[in-house]
Amino acid sequence: MKLVTVLALAGGFAATPLITAGNGWAWPTSCDGVECVPGVAHSASLGAPCTSGDRYVFGVDATTTYICSLKDQWVPSKPLIGVRPLGGACDGNPNAAQSPDGIPMACNGTGWVYNFNDIYYAKTY
Repeated sequence: MKLVTVLALAGGFAATPLITAGNGWAWPTSCDGVECVPGVAHSASLGAPCTSGDRYVFGVDATTTYICSLKDQWVPSKPLIGVRPLGGACDGNPNAAQSPDGIPMACNGTGWVYNFNDIYYAKTY
């Protein structure tokens, strides 16, 4: 247990429980807040360069959530609320979430679905 605590503190995830999965570590399947979302760039800024892909594409600054566009630039996104399971209940939540495996998701009215297009605020890509 001490090793888990040391690793969690060293990685900056003191408030995020790590779950063992086989021989490695896995991120939580659900968490609330940007602080517990793996892969978030904490120094993003509007228009700055980023590396687009299909996973771990969220960035934040002190007040704004961004997503890396297809033009490899940070663009405004709906606020990131945490990690949610694919298909999990969302009850019309207007924000963005990330799946446990790093894919951005939006609420389709009842459940979380993989969706890049509904997350962008500005279609600048």
